[in-house]
Amino acid sequence: MPQITDTFVDAIHLLEKSGDIQVISDLFSEDAVLSNPLVKKSGGSGSAAEEFWSSYRSAFQEVSSEFLNILDADDVSMLEWRSDAVIEGRRVSYGGVSVLETSGDKITGFRTYFDPRQLTARIGSDSDGAKEMESEPTEPSIDAQQEAGAARSEGGYS
Repeated sequence: MPQITDTFVDAIHLLEKSGDIQVISDLFSEDAVLSNPLVKKSGGSGSAAEEFWSSYRSAFQEVSSEFLNILDADDVSMLEWRSDAVIEGRRVSYGGVSVLETSGDKITGFRTYFDPRQLTARIGSDSDGAKEMESEPTEPSIDAQQEAGAARSEGGYS
């Protein structure tokens, strides 16, 4: 696996564990474009990667990803993944595929594909019943991701 892909995987794990967005954000070029089914952030200001990854991490109380398959070709890598997370006190599991486009030692494009309906599926609870946790006010893009996920799970936003 190319060094940048390996570094990206390590940075995702660090982000999920510690909330450190700087390490992963530094892997992206100033003009990088990042997207998932719910959000798109474009470079230009240099903060697109920071906004995207901050929003990603803030959407979960806990999250842990496992990379099942990684394919590399020239300046493109495809990563199949599975994530277990806690959202609003509920355990969920979801999976998808991410595409990394690189130029030199920087990521210029990141697209991830998954079914947002998976984010609302309960897969179990903690021994104490996975109590609802109070959450602090979130930024609009996090709220938009959560609302769009809920709407899509109910058949909206087709």
